[in-house]
Amino acid sequence: QNGIRIFYASQTGTAQLFAQQLAERLEDEGLEDVTVQGLDEDPPSEILTPGHLHLLLTSCTGKGEPPDNARKFYDWVMKDPSAKLSDGINFAVFGLGNEKSHSKNYNAIGKQLDARLGELGGNRVKDLGLGDDGGCIEGDFDEWMDEISRVISKTSSTLSKDGEESQPHAECPVSKKHRIITLEPPQNDVVRHDLFHLTGPNQFYAEKTAEKTAKLKVIDNQLLSSDAGESALHEIRVSLGCDYANRDSKDLSYTTGDHFLVYPRNSEAIVNAYVDMLGVDPHAIVSETNNESYPYPTGITIVETLSHCVDLGALPSPGFSRMILGRKELDYANEIANPRRTVIDLCHQAGTQLSLEDLLYNASKMKPRYYSIASSSIKCPDEILLVFRPVHYMTSKGYLREGVCTSYLCHKGAVQKGAHDIACLPALISPNPSFRLPGDPETPVMFIGGGCGVAPIRAFIEERVAQAKYCNMGPATLFMGYRNPQDEVYKGLVQEALEKGALTESEIAYSSGCNMPEQRQMQVSDLIRLKSDDVWNHIQDGGHVYLCGGARTFGAVIESALLDIFQGQGEMGFDDALKYLQDLVREGRLAEDLAN
Repeated sequence: QNGIRIFYASQTGTAQLFAQQLAERLEDEGLEDVTVQGLDEDPPSEILTPGHLHLLLTSCTGKGEPPDNARKFYDWVMKDPSAKLSDGINFAVFGLGNEKSHSKNYNAIGKQLDARLGELGGNRVKDLGLGDDGGCIEGDFDEWMDEISRVISKTSSTLSKDGEESQPHAECPVSKKHRIITLEPPQNDVVRHDLFHLTGPNQFYAEKTAEKTAKLKVIDNQLLSSDAGESALHEIRVSLGCDYANRDSKDLSYTTGDHFLVYPRNSEAIVNAYVDMLGVDPHAIVSETNNESYPYPTGITIVETLSHCVDLGALPSPGFSRMILGRKELDYANEIANPRRTVIDLCHQAGTQLSLEDLLYNASKMKPRYYSIASSSIKCPDEILLVFRPVHYMTSKGYLREGVCTSYLCHKGAVQKGAHDIACLPALISPNPSFRLPGDPETPVMFIGGGCGVAPIRAFIEERVAQAKYCNMGPATLFMGYRNPQDEVYKGLVQEALEKGALTESEIAYSSGCNMPEQRQMQVSDLIRLKSDDVWNHIQDGGHVYLCGGARTFGAVIESALLDIFQGQGEMGFDDALKYLQDLVREGRLAEDLAN
């Protein structure tokens, strides 16, 4: 075995994070020549080389599509007639998916690549691993990583390498694994609101050819219902007039149906708790200019790094959890994932004195959060609306948890006239071309949504209201579910759409709290079953259907209801109903916008 090459195909960063964790695990076990890279960093025909062990970690996007950075390799290995493998190609594949949200496309890319590499003559050293984000994907990966480690230990004779020794920070815990981070004395106690001053290789925010993170002004932030309690839906309005910190670029634009990505900031109270635990000067400046393995920008303070770059609310990985708890045996799902443990409460439980290096090299990197845009680009070309629900809950261990990004958004005040300190968001537009209204406004459409799924539906309704001024509009039906009547929002827009012909029917369901005869207390899935005749006729007439709601359960529940309708109204068996649903997806007549 010449070495181990770990490749990742990642859309949101999870597969890349897992790849880095796998490399660290193998290096900790004494293996040399372990490399990590994206599947787009070499020409497709040069990725699989004889004598190496190739470990491929791939997620799955959309309707069973490969991530962007795997497209060229996927097309080559799956479709190119010239694709072939040399003798001695050893491989193993781990797929990342969500069975509840995308049961029909669950881990499609991982399954296809694993099968295809075997067909081309590759030597599969370990069966395909499947990670389910609808369950405990970290635990799934940890088990697969253990199995890979056992396979390698039987075949590899690579000797361990010596670790480097460094001098620790005075009076701080010492990392046994990572080199000491170089710190410079503080210059002041100012904490930046964002990291737009960082440029080039040292920048933190995403910078792609078609997508660029910009500094966008918050122009309104309000509760949508005053009676829905602390979990009421919020609306935030953002201007698309950009401030790129003197970068040459035009303002952002979007198309109705696109996504909006926000880089959040950790709560000040949580950041201060980590600073106290680490025992470091929060305003000391990280100066790691000669350390390529350091995962964050340099030239910023420790408190800025913890505020903007590290996801302090994320679960620690299985390996990091073992290190903190000081033991190898770990039931990750029940001890860490299900009770939503964080690094700091594990440290308090175990009495572990964590070093700055162990935290920064092992904790999860802050990733942008996806939100469905709730406005129409025709009606509002220069601004966007987001709709979100604050996330907060008690864990089974009695800890209060709050969503990092929703808490951040809740505290973003609107611009005040004449104010110099303007609230801004580090954010970018992410195109979503598979989620669009039909090109012909006369095509029948049906919107099925629940909770925060109201966001993309609101955008489509607003667009149809704008189109109704100059177009003939086809029929449009809304099925929407809310927690209770107080949770319902955008009644005025729905009424306007009905009056102007942008909507022809609106059916609302509430999970609880109904006290009026005209209110339906039921799940939205039961509502569409109740209206099965209308749903079936709509689809038979060539109509399009849009599903909008939570990723973990909503999509699967609605698809189950649709399958029941197809079997009943269409007089077909389950297999034929499933094929009918899949055909709708392939034809672009059934589209989903599902988010966690």
